[in-house]
Amino acid sequence: PKKFATLYTLGSLFAISSFSFLWGPMNHIKHLFSVPRLPFTTAYIGTILATLYFSLWVKSTILTVVCAICQVITLVWYIVSYIPGGQTGLKFFSKVFYSVATKTVQKTLPV
Repeated sequence: PKKFATLYTLGSLFAISSFSFLWGPMNHIKHLFSVPRLPFTTAYIGTILATLYFSLWVKSTILTVVCAICQVITLVWYIVSYIPGGQTGLKFFSKVFYSVATKTVQKTLPV
């Protein structure tokens, strides 16, 4: 899990960097550090640093996994807020996943 979290963190940084190439690096940095985006930016940078810290220096699997999960949540938050149709797409896929999961649970569990 620690190696995966480290590689996932690097991939996550590349995903955010791709937006910098689309908008221009300075425009993207200014936008990330604007007042409305500051909570996301601090949460995202914090989870990246925490994931790297717990995976590379502390070497704690549990804390690495927790930080990686938080990093996934912040990246989804970023994608939903920036990509046009992100909220609609997330709702659609959530409904699809929920229906598949409930059908599978109803078939496999005798509840």
